[in-house]
Amino acid sequence: MSAAPKKRKAEPAPVKRKVGRPTVYKDEFPDMMIEYFSQSPTREVTTYDKHGNEHTQTLPGVFPTLARFATNIGVTKDTLHDWATAKDIQTGYLKHPEFSCAYKKAKDLQEANLIEGTIGNAYNSTFAIFTAKNVLGWRDKIEQEITGKDGGPLMGIQVSFVNADGTGSDTEH
Repeated sequence: MSAAPKKRKAEPAPVKRKVGRPTVYKDEFPDMMIEYFSQSPTREVTTYDKHGNEHTQTLPGVFPTLARFATNIGVTKDTLHDWATAKDIQTGYLKHPEFSCAYKKAKDLQEANLIEGTIGNAYNSTFAIFTAKNVLGWRDKIEQEITGKDGGPLMGIQVSFVNADGTGSDTEH
């Protein structure tokens, strides 16, 4: 008689481990972000001359940026964006909805700071235009209206399709 084969013990399923460094996200970051971006565009500085007379100057404040806030809490601007947009794989809901809301509000506060600061002469207008276009996504709006002769509709438009070698055909529309 032959001996029956021994049954092997089932090996436990491998534990799935998270990849990468643990997050440094803290629940207080949304409130910190709102506070940081709520800065006034100006600050008042009081000085005294040699006769003891008080003089108050209004100077530009520090323009709040995502990069500076990120640096202050020890992360990058990209990490802030990731926290604001990351979704839970299983539920599809935002992982940090409070931060996502604060991130959007921070951008709105930054825009308000730029507008109010520029109107109040705290910021140079060239800086304001550059920042509005490159940080806030503002664009110049150009409207064009194309009409035919004497303001009438366009008539007899000819469209030419040309290949790279210069050959093509003309089509009337």
